[in-house]
Amino acid sequence: MAEVAPDDDDRRLRVDLEVEGADGWECPMISQTVSATDVTVNAVGEECTVEVDPASEDGMRRGHGEVTDDCLCKVFQESGYVPHVQRVEDGAVFVTSYVDDREAVREIVTALRAVLDRVRLVRLAVVAGPDSTEQATVDLSALTPKQREGLELAVVRGYFDADVDVSLGDLAAELGISKSALSQRLRAAQAKLVTDAFEELAG
Repeated sequence: MAEVAPDDDDRRLRVDLEVEGADGWECPMISQTVSATDVTVNAVGEECTVEVDPASEDGMRRGHGEVTDDCLCKVFQESGYVPHVQRVEDGAVFVTSYVDDREAVREIVTALRAVLDRVRLVRLAVVAGPDSTEQATVDLSALTPKQREGLELAVVRGYFDADVDVSLGDLAAELGISKSALSQRLRAAQAKLVTDAFEELAG
C-alpha cells in the first residue's frame, strides 16, 4: 500500500536552540546546577519552578524563580509556543520547540536575542504527523563557526524566503564582511549540509 504524504497542515518545524544569559542571569535552571540532563520547567504567570537532575551528583534539585523579561519561558509564552528544555550544559540551556513555519523561528530567535546574551540555532527539522516524525533535518553543528554564523543569520533574516526582501549585501554589512566572503561561506555551508544529508540517506 502506498504511503500517503502528510498534508501541509500536518507539517511543522522543530527548532533546537542553545541560549545563555548575561553574567548574573537569574534563571533557576542555571542557579541550581551547571550541567543537567533531566530538566523540568513549569512557568505559570510570574512564577517559575524547575526540577533538575545535576550531572555531577545524585538526586533532584528544585528551584524557584520569577518570570522576568530575560526569561526564555516568557519569550515562548508570548510567541504562543512551548519550550522543551533538553539539558543544561556549562551554563547554557538547550531548548527545543515545535513551530508552524520559518517566520515563527525568526520571531522567536529575534525575541530571545533581544533579552539574552547568546542565542544559537543548533538544528532545524521538518516534522510531520502526530508522532512528529522527522522528514528533513539541518544540523548546523557540523559547520565551522563562520559558516554557521553566516547561514544562521541568513535563515533568521529570511534570506532564503522568496517573499522576504533581504539581500546578500544586507547580511554582509550586518556581519561586517564583503558580499563575496559571505557568498563563499554560504556556498560552503550549503554544500556541507547537502553532503551530510546524502550520506545520512545512503547510510
